[in-house]
Amino acid sequence: MAQFHPMKLINIIANATLEERLIDIANAHDTSGYTILEARGAGSAGLQTGVLEGGSNILFMLIVTEAKLDEVMIDVEKLMKRGHHLACFVSDTQVLRREKFAN
Repeated sequence: MAQFHPMKLINIIANATLEERLIDIANAHDTSGYTILEARGAGSAGLQTGVLEGGSNILFMLIVTEAKLDEVMIDVEKLMKRGHHLACFVSDTQVLRREKFAN
């Protein structure tokens, strides 16, 4: 049977204008990488269709160790306190290759 290793999955839904700042956060904490997808939907900020400039969202995902979670989230929370609208979800996940994600 395959051996899994516990990690944390951070999902951040944010305006596309925050992409570089989120990349900077990931890099500042020496994460192993990230994934960015275009995101459309509706929520408290209204309909996000991606048609209008400034109206497109991204889904920014990264996997970190439990030890790195707090330090990454402190920087994400700073963005929120500056008035940037974003949604952040953290969940437990498991990976097959721990060395790929643990720096």
